[in-house]
Amino acid sequence: MPQEMIKLRQMLDDMGIKWEDVSEHYGILIDIAIYRTHFEHKGRHISVIIGHGTYGGNKGLLEMWDGNGEPEGWLTAEEVIERIKA
Repeated sequence: MPQEMIKLRQMLDDMGIKWEDVSEHYGILIDIAIYRTHFEHKGRHISVIIGHGTYGGNKGLLEMWDGNGEPEGWLTAEEVIERIKA
């Protein structure tokens, strides 16, 4: 699992926010993983992903979507936490 996703999950644990692992693995000849963490915060459903084809995944960074508009990518775990606190 990518380091930024591990850090994000630890930060959520530290904040007492329950999260769900909804990661998926695709591919027949090679394993292509999309790591997904879903959680609720202040009445919003938040989805954070990293992996093949995600915004920033090739650089080890996270993509976040809160159900409004377009997803935001190229984020560190700290930046995701800053955004959910705002």
